[in-house]
Amino acid sequence: MTGEESVGDLAEPPRSRWRASASGVRAVPADWMVAARPGCPAGTVGELIAAHAAVRPDAVAVRQWDTELTYAELVATAWRLAGTLRELGVGPETRVGVCVGRHPGLLVALVGVLLSGGAYVPLDPDLPALRLTETARAAGVARVVADDAGRAVFAGTGLSLVDLPGAGPAPAAFPCPAMPANAAYVIYTSGSTGLPKGVVVTHANVAAFMTGIRERGRIERGCRALAITSIAFDVSVLELLVALMVGASVQLAAESDRADPDRLRRFMVSHDVTWAEVAPALLPLLDPADLPLVRSVVTGAEAPGPEQVARWTADGRRLMNGYGPTETTVAVAGFVASGEWHRPIPIGRPMLNHRLYVVDERLRLVPPEVPGELLVGGPGVSRGYLDAPGLTAELFVPDPFGDEPGERLYRTGDLVSWGADGQLRFHGRTDRQVKVRGQRVELAEVEAALRTHPGVAHAVVAAVSDAVSDAVSDAALGRAGVSLAAFVTPAGAPDDEELRAHLAARLPAVMVPTRFRRLAELPLTTSDKVDVAALVSGLTDEALAEVADVPGVPRELVAVWSGVVGAPAGSAEDDFFAAGGHSLAAMRLVAALRSELRRDVAVEDVFAARTLGGLAKRVAAAAELSDVDDTDLPTGNPPSLSAAQRRLWFLDQLAPDAAAYNIALAQRLRGPLDPDALRRALIEVVARHDVLRWRVPDDGGHPYAVLDKESTAVPLPVEDLTALSTSDREHAVRDRLHAEAAIRFDLAEGGLLRARLLRLGEDEHVLAITAHHAVFDGWSERILYQELGAAYAGRTRPPLPAAFADYVVWREKRAGRRGKEDLAWWTEHLAGAPTVLDLPRDHPRPAEQSYAGAFAATDLRPATDAGIRSLAVELGATPSTVVLAAFAELLRRVSGQNDVVVGSPVADRRHTAFADLIGFFVDIVPLRLGGAGECTFAELVTGCRDELFDALAHPDAPLERVVDALALPRDPSRGALVQVVFNVYNFAQAPLELPGIRVEQLPPGVPGSPFDLTTYLVERAGRMRFELVYNTDLYTAQRIETLLAALVHLVDAAVAGPHRPIGALEVPHLDVLRSGLVREPAAHVEPAADIPGTRRGDGGREKEVPPAAATERAVAAAWCAVLRRDSVGVTQNFFDLGGTSLDLVSLAKLLPGDPRVVDLFLYPTVRTLAAFVDGTTDRDGLDGDIDGGAADSPVTSGGS
Repeated sequence: MTGEESVGDLAEPPRSRWRASASGVRAVPADWMVAARPGCPAGTVGELIAAHAAVRPDAVAVRQWDTELTYAELVATAWRLAGTLRELGVGPETRVGVCVGRHPGLLVALVGVLLSGGAYVPLDPDLPALRLTETARAAGVARVVADDAGRAVFAGTGLSLVDLPGAGPAPAAFPCPAMPANAAYVIYTSGSTGLPKGVVVTHANVAAFMTGIRERGRIERGCRALAITSIAFDVSVLELLVALMVGASVQLAAESDRADPDRLRRFMVSHDVTWAEVAPALLPLLDPADLPLVRSVVTGAEAPGPEQVARWTADGRRLMNGYGPTETTVAVAGFVASGEWHRPIPIGRPMLNHRLYVVDERLRLVPPEVPGELLVGGPGVSRGYLDAPGLTAELFVPDPFGDEPGERLYRTGDLVSWGADGQLRFHGRTDRQVKVRGQRVELAEVEAALRTHPGVAHAVVAAVSDAVSDAVSDAALGRAGVSLAAFVTPAGAPDDEELRAHLAARLPAVMVPTRFRRLAELPLTTSDKVDVAALVSGLTDEALAEVADVPGVPRELVAVWSGVVGAPAGSAEDDFFAAGGHSLAAMRLVAALRSELRRDVAVEDVFAARTLGGLAKRVAAAAELSDVDDTDLPTGNPPSLSAAQRRLWFLDQLAPDAAAYNIALAQRLRGPLDPDALRRALIEVVARHDVLRWRVPDDGGHPYAVLDKESTAVPLPVEDLTALSTSDREHAVRDRLHAEAAIRFDLAEGGLLRARLLRLGEDEHVLAITAHHAVFDGWSERILYQELGAAYAGRTRPPLPAAFADYVVWREKRAGRRGKEDLAWWTEHLAGAPTVLDLPRDHPRPAEQSYAGAFAATDLRPATDAGIRSLAVELGATPSTVVLAAFAELLRRVSGQNDVVVGSPVADRRHTAFADLIGFFVDIVPLRLGGAGECTFAELVTGCRDELFDALAHPDAPLERVVDALALPRDPSRGALVQVVFNVYNFAQAPLELPGIRVEQLPPGVPGSPFDLTTYLVERAGRMRFELVYNTDLYTAQRIETLLAALVHLVDAAVAGPHRPIGALEVPHLDVLRSGLVREPAAHVEPAADIPGTRRGDGGREKEVPPAAATERAVAAAWCAVLRRDSVGVTQNFFDLGGTSLDLVSLAKLLPGDPRVVDLFLYPTVRTLAAFVDGTTDRDGLDGDIDGGAADSPVTSGGS
């Protein structure tokens, strides 16, 4: 080919053009540009997926924690949806919207539309509603397959909304009416005209892509493929559809699991992921050593850092850098990298069946090492743009280089060159299109959206490097990438917040600029064009300014913050997200904080804190990273009890007949179960997690942990119920589960996890597992089921990085460093708070706390669920915080107290080594929740949010220490400080997976109620519900049902009118709820005199009167021994002298008469206790007067 040849002049046979030209310029070898053509599979996408259901029906098609669908189930459900769509007139070339959240129903929706013959239009419900409705209108969509989240978006739009079908048998099959040439999906990309462009991709295009990526990216049948990409982006086609087309198992990560690197790591490990597509920005934030099962990684959209190659391929793992525009079906080229790499990663050579040409501005082929525009040919080239024939003709041009007539090339606009090694290298763009966080963005579209604001006259958007600050090292910040900056006129244009909100309602988050600058006029070049270089230069100069001092914030933190957001920090109130922060920026910020400040912070800390000042508090409270690095974590520690375990041991001594701290689980198993294999699996799990082999004896009232040997047997008794009728069997199952849950454990004897199998039929069983809370928590349920399933199936699990005893040592070290400061914060924060929250009751409160419990629950309406989530986003809070605010307001209304204390359990699994351990990692924090009738509900939510943030920033003062420090009066009829608890179960529960067995979760028995009332916000499969556990010796079921209904009503009203005063929100049946038995309000918390000396230790103002009678002397001697004092007075209070709850157990063992621990609460002075021991005082004579409390009195409501 000579230098004068153009596309129009090329008349000689194609192959001859690739020889060296007459001028000696080396031409590009043919095998660089054209890949082999093995052909593509016949059939549509839906048919290729359905074929796997015929040959491998029981293979898992999609899994998300406790929810999975086999290929048979997925395809059967998709056929039902397809049938519904066909009845509604859907067929080939009919476009159907899919607006479904990230749960397995998403796969049903996509495959169902494809089997109906239609083409799906992805509408991610997490995108702005205005963007989605405009996309649906532009695509000509008349029907949208929607779940609850989708219905919330499209309600009232006039579009026909189609529900996802429920489970059931497959309908009579009908042929898929689509052909390979028909459209499979229409996906929208950013448009240079200011409007997004719809790309029409056919079934044949997807089949061609599958052929290429299967060979280059090694996605294949049987692999477990990670799916983390929004359906709004075409990489989702690879993760979802192609994975199913090849027979892989899709591991679908929910939004919460994909938003944080540590959660994503846990998700990948828990789901045994073997294949993953990982964005380049995420590669440095994941540790390949944590993911040994992942053997193939595909990355792309932008080049990964060269240093990532060695990290990810050191152990033989395959890493492919992929390339491809949406218009050519996801990817058309790829480079497999390995070893040490110190230069930019190439985009490689064409995948199977594809052709890549590099041309100059006159569309002439250019030789190696010369940059030119990349043109793509092959069966992956899509049909073009929807309803845009002119643009299609401009960018999809006839292929003069191909062997087949009628073939087309797509002009990518990407500048590339062939290297001497035959690999393509990327150099940039020929236009104003940029990549932001891996997504294609046309700057003109962002500018057009800005100009729709009435306060903006002119707008220019530029792409700038995130790494515009030299205050922090590049290594600390990671690969910076690109963000957007907007420059608008006039100088009085709206502020950043208003402009950002305007764009956020119209554009995906990736297209919203991180920085805004208002100018009187835009600078121009000598040719009267906007001088973008001058604008960016000014922005860079500003960002590179000296790091400013921000009061109350360490200078190092200000530098890190400024380096990540790309602009100087102005004040402690600077909001990370208002400054343009996003999830990937949060990951970079965390990486920098860990590297530069050596603090153990997580992405959740950034989301929770939001402001620079808030983050400073969380960083100050975070553990030093040297203490939490896996390499520095001391392992192999002997068993020792945590503070929380010692508290549970004491409560067990206090109420030795109660079982309230049992955790009960139950599963129905259908299929050919092997009980012996299940028994062996249980033994293996208990051997692997040694905390399950702990027992807790005591020495003179001092508890300690003992580890039993690994060979400890785990009995699995089998009870045969097959002789009963069907109805009797089900009644027997419920009775057995309730009875099993209520059997208490003997902590000293051990065996703190037990199992029982109920045989209902030859192929039907119920497995009941019960564990004591001292060795098990809610998070442990997921781990137990995963480990049990793996052991039953004979799968080998990697060694655990630590044991629970290592956690105890780690926690104590951290508490030793931060405990004093955190305790001081809690005592100051709780000063003046009420010590009791006594809701009106139906029964007199027993003198000793009862743990009898029952359960009530209700599901939230989809509209309520959506309203909670929407308000949470608006206020920068979590959905659970919104519910907590409503619950606190209900408690204030019912109790008549403006200030309430509510306990909230928090998991302490911040170290990655503890994420996969069974154990008791839970603390309870006492949240002080005040309110006033004139504040709005939104203000109440932000107040709860800030209270949670502050509590989480002071984790190293356990509740036991806080109670002791506050010197609260002891009352054996209720828990100290916390009587009402709000708990959140928002982690997904993994199912018990046993080969050949279908598993169904059953409601277990209620072992008891540890508190007066516990409200659970439970989220399963994307739906919220309220569950209440209550003390039946205090409340009737009718009162609790009324309370539950009132809570639901209040939440509905609050999310419907969050900016109304809370006093205007009606609570139904308030007169009923406020009528009942109560006690006089207890004293409020007083500030402690000494921290950390939890008490004065002098017995208060009581004069020390020496004991006189023999029994008084014996009791006083026991007190002196326990309190390590030389003398005590007969009227001094045990707790005022420095005694703790745990000390009571030691005291009981030294006293004559074998008193119970609870009796020592009732008689807290030497004189009263001696009288009890002598028998001159009995418990019945207390008349309800306990430690200054008062007897119950009836109240009736006079308010509403």
